[in-house]
Amino acid sequence: MPNHTHYYKILETAPPTPLPETLPTTALDAKDGFIHLSTAQQTPITANLFFGNFDKLWILKLRVKDLDGEVRFPEDLPGCPHVHDSKVGLGKGNVDSVIVVERARGDDWREVAELKALED
Repeated sequence: MPNHTHYYKILETAPPTPLPETLPTTALDAKDGFIHLSTAQQTPITANLFFGNFDKLWILKLRVKDLDGEVRFPEDLPGCPHVHDSKVGLGKGNVDSVIVVERARGDDWREVAELKALED
């Protein structure tokens, strides 16, 4: 896997402002026991696959160097890093910024300019 400086976390609802030390764990992350993330290239695809019922999303831009735990890339999902055994989780210590993205109903998330412009 190439070196990345940022990974992204897609949220269905706005995170608290200001960001707390640790954000609440999403239901999927709690169920699976790790934090689901995406690379810049994968984020629009993930949004399209799993957030098709939403017209507004909040994207956490995360500093890879500030994530704790073990980052693993599943062989079948190379653009989807998983963070295992994080003690800190996600929060103000590793979130670089929050990006709000919107689309018109029925539009493809892969065509949203803000998602296409994400940087690794």
